[in-house]
Amino acid sequence: MDARVNFPFSPAFPAASGLELEGGHNVVYFELDPRTTLATHTDSPEEILVCLDGSEVEVWAGEATGSIGAGELVVVPPMVPHGFRNTGPETARFLGFFSDRTTVSEFEAPVEPLGVTTLRT
Repeated sequence: MDARVNFPFSPAFPAASGLELEGGHNVVYFELDPRTTLATHTDSPEEILVCLDGSEVEVWAGEATGSIGAGELVVVPPMVPHGFRNTGPETARFLGFFSDRTTVSEFEAPVEPLGVTTLRT
């Protein structure tokens, strides 16, 4: 079971289309296998996340908690601790949009397989 993350339009993960994004945004795609958690973390800009697939994903952001599934979205203000846990039977897939081209994410636990707590894109 795994959490997979990709920043498809960042210099570290160039877009296959060759599309160059100018200005203030960044995009992230991630998957959470059943019973997998994306650890609590903060992101420097605001983030809008859309659940593409999945039925039972626990979400926490600051003091708020809830659950989401396919077709629903979450808006996370800058620097608010948040995370996800897939409690459903299928892989959950997300597409996230950051309001700034540069994103610094700080995690409470190391992100595997990278083994780091800070990601910069």
